[in-house]
Amino acid sequence: MSKILELREKRAKAWEGAKAFLDSKRGESGLLSGEDTATYERMETEVVALGKEIERLERQSAIDMELAKPTSAPITNRPSSGISEDKTGRASSEYKTSFWNAIRGRRNAEVLNALSIGTDSDGGYLVPNEFERTLIAALNDEDILRGLATVITTSSGERKIPVVATHGTAAWVEEEGVIPESNDTFGVVNLGAHKLATTIKVSEELLNDSAFNLETYIAREFARRIGRAEEQAFLVGDGVNKPTGLFTSAQIGVTAAASAAITLDEMLDLYHSLREPYRRNAVIQIQHLVECDRGGRRCCYADLRRCE
Repeated sequence: MSKILELREKRAKAWEGAKAFLDSKRGESGLLSGEDTATYERMETEVVALGKEIERLERQSAIDMELAKPTSAPITNRPSSGISEDKTGRASSEYKTSFWNAIRGRRNAEVLNALSIGTDSDGGYLVPNEFERTLIAALNDEDILRGLATVITTSSGERKIPVVATHGTAAWVEEEGVIPESNDTFGVVNLGAHKLATTIKVSEELLNDSAFNLETYIAREFARRIGRAEEQAFLVGDGVNKPTGLFTSAQIGVTAAASAAITLDEMLDLYHSLREPYRRNAVIQIQHLVECDRGGRRCCYADLRRCE
């Protein structure tokens, strides 16, 4: 860079000298002699040559700077500062804050603009993604059968699942004998969704209390109510606006001769009464019924909180 500045100063002095020479050598007619013209042209040629050299050095400097650039962006974030949030929609922090402000009754233009992301056709607001995950996690703790079941997420509330109605069979044949044809038949199981609803009333004092964790309270209370109702329906539901329970639709393969004296043969018969694919994961669980102090009702020994 110092060389370029030096040449620029030299070019400027040369050009000023050339102009001064031109002004001093003009005669009364304004023309130069042949000798003065040659001298001026040499001075002008020197100025042009200095300009070309300056341009050449500037291009060289630009190329050096381009080649000196890093090939990748450096890491400038501190380890404790984290990475800036790039979540959008119901997963963003802005939507989460605006949603809970709306629940607390703190509505303004900014809150409503942010909530427009989760507005449904009826004018309600969908919960933030983080709250939804918290609720599902709490439901898994409340409802034991949820952890054993396969959860299917749908957008329309209805899911059609193709299943094999009957399986084909294999047969022994002689050498070069005709191989019998046995095809599987398929059917469709239509799984429809049922609505499970509840309402929580929160006092104005709690809504206005900034220290009260409204999100955690609602998630735990919803999980407690929905989890208990779900587990009851999964076990003994009658199928009317609710799922059909396992005990409601279960087929009893073997009936014990005496409820107080179950034999090993009866348990083996019960185990083998299941089809082979289901038999592999089958578990025989025996629960004793004992008398408790809850109005003479009978309770399972495994869980005295659940009475008949």
